[in-house]
Amino acid sequence: MLKYKQLNASQKKTICNGCGGKGGVINPPEFLFHASCNHHDFRYWRGCTESDRKDADISFYKWMRVDIAESKWYLKPYYHVWAYAYYKAVRLLGKKYFYYHSTCRTIKDLKG
Repeated sequence: MLKYKQLNASQKKTICNGCGGKGGVINPPEFLFHASCNHHDFRYWRGCTESDRKDADISFYKWMRVDIAESKWYLKPYYHVWAYAYYKAVRLLGKKYFYYHSTCRTIKDLKG
């Protein structure tokens, strides 16, 4: 299975756009979540089943909490509110951005 770390910079740029749906009208602030959002974008691009989407969203929330753990103590409550809001937003509104298919995309899908 294709992993985010296997992508080169150009491939990452093609797939990822940080926080917010690629091509969407909502562009939320990224704070310290840019890398977490890019990993989530990749997982949505790779796609597969609803179970994969749910796992991508749960992982996204976990990655954001790791980002928060490395932030200043007095900003942590503020960032936790945003992280939870982002998680709920992708659960509620992210379905149209996820690649649903019987097989996940591979590196070949980027070259074609």
